[in-house]
Amino acid sequence: MLKVIYPVIGKERILPFYLTGIGVSSPEYRVKRENGLVSYQILFTKSGEGIFEVDGQKYPQKKGSCFFLPPGQAHEYYPINDDWETYWIVFRGEGLKEFMGRLGFVCGMEIKNVDIDSLMRCFNSIYIAAGDSINGGYRCSNLIYEYILLVYRQFFDRTDESKRLGNITQDAICYIDDNISRDIGLEELAGIGGVSLQHFCRVFKSNMGMRPMEYVARKRIATAKLLLDSTELSITEIAQKTGYSDAGYFGMVFRRFEGMSPTQYRRNGYL
Repeated sequence: MLKVIYPVIGKERILPFYLTGIGVSSPEYRVKRENGLVSYQILFTKSGEGIFEVDGQKYPQKKGSCFFLPPGQAHEYYPINDDWETYWIVFRGEGLKEFMGRLGFVCGMEIKNVDIDSLMRCFNSIYIAAGDSINGGYRCSNLIYEYILLVYRQFFDRTDESKRLGNITQDAICYIDDNISRDIGLEELAGIGGVSLQHFCRVFKSNMGMRPMEYVARKRIATAKLLLDSTELSITEIAQKTGYSDAGYFGMVFRRFEGMSPTQYRRNGYL
């Protein structure tokens, strides 16, 4: 199976990040690029095994391996068996070299045991947005930034303590994502991490830059926007699917974040 989208690049070139390609290769095949790519690439392994070769060095890849490549980096990769499944994106952007350099992404590098679930969620969002030939480029730009930061934390923020604290936050986020249609309380989220309410709130805000319930509200609205854009569900149905039993209250929260009602958002075609 080969699922690939290469967006038509037009006005997106003015954006700080824009997608040039995204795909799932299952199985992955042999690729050799003596001059590298003109885009940045992030590739992670969902299953199976393969080999990356960069600068004469071989890097075995298996489930949870992630590889970063900057433009112009000669490389080759190939499967060890017939079931190497990879997920990859390639992207460019004005000033991206300086930005990536500040983060430490200056040469080909790999990391093992990445959080596949978090990468998959963001990857799938980018893939869906890439399928929208009208407005998808703008949403992809936001999501690529999010994806880069996810990968950055996997590569450079790996101390035992940061992983422990990150796991408390990540477990809560996964729970929120999986239960966005139902009522979610702070005590419930703290209980998932097995920590006190005060400690959970402090750790979550430190990691995410916002309080837990603000994240819940933002996640609900982000989900609602996707449903408004991609389905014909009524406002009441969307409210229920995003955890609001009262459509009027849902509309009030939506307006607070977006500056317009859900109906106006749908009518204007914002993404």
